Amino acid sequence: MTKSIPEIIQEYLAKGDATGWFEELYSRADKNNTTPPWAGMEADSYFVKWAEKNSLKGDNRTAIVIGCGLGDDAEYLSELGFKVTAFDVSSTAIEICKKRFPGSSVSYQQADLFQVPQVWHDGFDFVFENRTIQALPVEMEQQSKQEVANLVADNGQLLILCHGREPHEAKQGIPWALSHEDLSFFIEQDMTEKTFEEYNDGRFRRFLALYQK
Repeated sequence: MTKSIPEIIQEYLAKGDATGWFEELYSRADKNNTTPPWAGMEADSYFVKWAEKNSLKGDNRTAIVIGCGLGDDAEYLSELGFKVTAFDVSSTAIEICKKRFPGSSVSYQQADLFQVPQVWHDGFDFVFENRTIQALPVEMEQQSKQEVANLVADNGQLLILCHGREPHEAKQGIPWALSHEDLSFFIEQDMTEKTFEEYNDGRFRRFLALYQK
């Protein structure tokens, strides 16, 4: 019997491996000529709406996409004029990105958020985090937020896209929903919250928060 995604995730978590399930799910999808359920095969629609609303332009600035998956958000940022680095813990995901976009100017790299190259610290003008923090065990939330914050250059910006919840609501499942209060961590890292927007599609609340270092 084929194991479900929650079963696979729980098996890895039980072994103390918080990220190994990403590679298994991408590898399984690649072998079966399918995609993981979170891969929309186009730039995230909420991100695109936000970028258009705020007239986001790269102007040759550096950007990094955390947990880039199959690369669509990274390619969108590249189209907007950013010099983009995109990474994922799954080597298969990175291989798929390179196959999907063979002529891309995006630098796709396999990397673990908790062991990124030191040169990436304080290294990017625009950092995009799309539900990676909340795809990790909740007890790793503070550490993962710190690693995300470490990537933002002086005067750089961080855009967080996540499932949202009220502070009193329980954190359940993967992805864990984050509250506005949870995101205040980035203000504690000497960043200023520039915009905060909420969307609701009837199934999920989503927050889009922009921070300036």
